[in-house]
Amino acid sequence: MAKLYYGSIDFSKLLEEAKKGNKAFSRAQNGKIYLNLNVWINDEKDQYGNDASIQSTFKDAKKEDKFYFGNLKASEPSLKPLEAGAKDIPTDEDDLPF
Repeated sequence: MAKLYYGSIDFSKLLEEAKKGNKAFSRAQNGKIYLNLNVWINDEKDQYGNDASIQSTFKDAKKEDKFYFGNLKASEPSLKPLEAGAKDIPTDEDDLPF
């Protein structure tokens, strides 16, 4: 079953590393700039409750060339399902706002 993760990236860190010329960034023939990355899925949550981390990478990268710029958490399904009954569905066509 697929899992959904949500989180954030440090865009300031990406800009900083791109301006420094980090080799994890590359320009394709189409002119677009791409970032090579790794997504690390943790066996256990870290101290902040994150389930995964995002790190830059490139071929033959040394430890000092890589940087972390994001974290992810597993999306939890809603514990309380939404319930609707016939009384919740309008039946009078005149109630439509258009």
